[in-house]
Amino acid sequence: MTGDEAAAWLASLFAGLSLSLHDGIPTASATHDGRPVAVTVGFSSVDSGLVMDADPATAVRCEIVCSADQPAPVLEAAVVAAARELEMLGVPAQPGVALEGLFDRVETAQVKSVRHGYLREPQLFERGTPTYSEPGQLTLLLELVALTDEEFQIAAEQGPYVLERRLRRRGVRLGDWHRSRD
Repeated sequence: MTGDEAAAWLASLFAGLSLSLHDGIPTASATHDGRPVAVTVGFSSVDSGLVMDADPATAVRCEIVCSADQPAPVLEAAVVAAARELEMLGVPAQPGVALEGLFDRVETAQVKSVRHGYLREPQLFERGTPTYSEPGQLTLLLELVALTDEEFQIAAEQGPYVLERRLRRRGVRLGDWHRSRD
């Protein structure tokens, strides 16, 4: 998918999408369901080695999206930091990947209680994860959420299913980066 195709696909998902460069990396920002959102534009060109089980000739790629009660430049910094860390670590971009200390490197105007990044299947859309299919490649969105130290520890020790269940039971608003430190 070209950069223009990625931008067009993302614009079909997020009304009022605004393209920009954050630290030299293409990103886009918009508002989705009343909350700011930012997404990489072109991270889908990075081959992290994932392929479809049913068709190993089809690569699986992603664009990283983050939605929180933060200004667009902060969210753009977060998705860029996540993309760079995934590339640096050589880790496939997929649900369940934890990025320790990621948000320590994302500047905000206020003190935040979250420190860690976590990738999951997006829970921003009622109809499931949006995808973009083309010959030889399937691109989907991957949501970056911010976790506190306790939440990160649960993910690391007990896995993503226990983390998601605990977050739901506690009614945690993942878009609130100033939530209780647990």
